Amino acid sequence: MFGKKINAELTAMKAEVEGLKGLVNTLERSMAVVEFDLEGKILRTNENFQKTMGYRADELIGKSHREFCTPAHQRSAEYTRLWNGLRAGQFMSGTFHRLNKSGEAVWLEASYNPVTDAQGSVVKVIKYALDVTSNIALENEMKGKLAAVERAMAVCEFNPDGTVVTANENFLHTMGYALNEIKGKHHRGFCEPSLVNSPEYAELWQKLNLGQFVGGQFKRLGKHGKVVWLEATYNPVYDAEGKLDKIVKFASDITERVEKQEADSHGASRAYHISAETEKVAEHGTEVIQETAREMRQIAENIEVSARLVAQLGDRSEQITAIVNTIRGIADQTNLLALNAAIEAARAGDQGRGFAVVADEVRQLAGRTSGSTKEIAEMISKILAETREAVSSMNATQEGANRGVTLADQAGQVIVQIRDGASDAVEAVSMFATRMDESEVVSRINPR
Repeated sequence: MFGKKINAELTAMKAEVEGLKGLVNTLERSMAVVEFDLEGKILRTNENFQKTMGYRADELIGKSHREFCTPAHQRSAEYTRLWNGLRAGQFMSGTFHRLNKSGEAVWLEASYNPVTDAQGSVVKVIKYALDVTSNIALENEMKGKLAAVERAMAVCEFNPDGTVVTANENFLHTMGYALNEIKGKHHRGFCEPSLVNSPEYAELWQKLNLGQFVGGQFKRLGKHGKVVWLEATYNPVYDAEGKLDKIVKFASDITERVEKQEADSHGASRAYHISAETEKVAEHGTEVIQETAREMRQIAENIEVSARLVAQLGDRSEQITAIVNTIRGIADQTNLLALNAAIEAARAGDQGRGFAVVADEVRQLAGRTSGSTKEIAEMISKILAETREAVSSMNATQEGANRGVTLADQAGQVIVQIRDGASDAVEAVSMFATRMDESEVVSRINPR
């Protein structure tokens, strides 16, 4: 009976030992294992440890633990506490920075396990470790990127219900708040009332709570209602269990850029209207110049006709002068004949007295005719001089009118060019304004 009990206990103990061996073998296969004496000298290593640290097995036996540490860490109080604790039987674990054979950094997720003898005295220390160097490098890279984001961008964290958890200095500076003024404040406090009450705003938080990323340009209100434009993304963040934990917003202040775009858009619109008005004025100017050119041509033609008429009048005046000269010659001859008749009548005595009276009347008539023709000749001479002056003046006026027509034609060509240029300017400004509007629409994706 007693023997059976002992056999059963031995069997149970063997099973337990086998189980422990299996566990140890599992640890040996999956982890880096190294055994130290109480002075920190290596007693044994497994293959995983050798690969991790870059040594052969024979190079590691007897090597001191401190040789895997940086000189600064060797001299530190932390290092002293580690081995004092291990010698006292204290379990130690954590993430440790060590150096491999090449002096490169190796990060180990490890536990230091004091091993005691039957009397409870610590006889050695077994270290189980996993190489987490790549994880640490990735973690450091992520920390570096997050730090860079923190420095460069405005960051604000929200609970899924929209209340502020925390925000960095960039966000606080951009919005004009201190952290204690916005912590616990709802996101809607940064929005215009018209937006808060809109379906778009409700849709924003519905998407975020469904884990959907949202990005774009957003109009927000800072302290005292100051308008702030943000180029931002809302990023749902999950915890280890896959549950939505928070919403992290990364944003850049683009207020100045948006205001410049709006100013440029306004300027482009104003330039378009000015160009359009210029085109209208140029079009009207073209019509006026063309009408002026037509009037100038008509004036030139009228002057030319008048000049011909005046020239003809001069010709007629010269013809009249010739006739008057003929009449004057006849009057002079008549006067001479009358004088001769009077002399003959005087010779005839009483018989020629009646004829003498007639001859005297004829002579007086011839004298008056000669005087009148002289006056007519003088008047016609003046008319001829004035006619010549009029013709000369009309010729000069016609030349001026012709020059005016030429200048009007040239002005018409220039104003047509101005009109065409104004038309091109209107088209160019219109295209520019349209592109600016399109750019503004594209850049403001889902504005909320």
